[in-house]
Amino acid sequence: MLNKGVTLVEHCELTAISLTKNRITSIETTSGQLAVNQLIITAGAWTGRLFQQFFSTALNDAPKIAPVKGQMLLFDAQPETLSYMVLDGDQYLIPRRDGKILAGSTVEQDDFNKTTTAQARDRLNAFALNLLPTLNDFPLIKHWAGLRPGTKHGVPYIDKHPEIDNLCINAGHFRNGLAMGPASAQLLADLVLERPTAVAPEPYQLTSEH
Repeated sequence: MLNKGVTLVEHCELTAISLTKNRITSIETTSGQLAVNQLIITAGAWTGRLFQQFFSTALNDAPKIAPVKGQMLLFDAQPETLSYMVLDGDQYLIPRRDGKILAGSTVEQDDFNKTTTAQARDRLNAFALNLLPTLNDFPLIKHWAGLRPGTKHGVPYIDKHPEIDNLCINAGHFRNGLAMGPASAQLLADLVLERPTAVAPEPYQLTSEH
């Protein structure tokens, strides 16, 4: 992105949005005011909360996105211990390039609480050791939780807002953000630039029953 002239501003909090006649003119941030041509909200599990905070008068068309907690474990395995990803329903083992193996994950409705639990650790540990007994030879070195952006039917919102002219949403990908990222960006770019879309946009509209 940097090679394309994109400016990244890190650790920058959005504090206010200026809206005039259904069009966003600028945003206020902890790094100053920025003029807006197009504003895209793509804040993962926090997208719905941001929308409620700054667009309370347009809640009928707010994205219905809720955080879904997932707890995960990391084993300090050696390279070549597992050479491919293994899926078993909602659970999986994923080897990393350095040999460490990720075991996940839970699916929990717990608002924005990222607290880990001993019950989830024990359940994931038992799953991992049962599926790959050689993990008994390697220490468990990390246990953490993340928040996925979930929608009712597991389909993300990728759309221009029907009432605010230059506001777009690209969020709600649940577990598939990395896999769907390029196609999601392509679809949204097509919509913003008003050109034929590479994929059908209807399933991802804000007015769809996600």
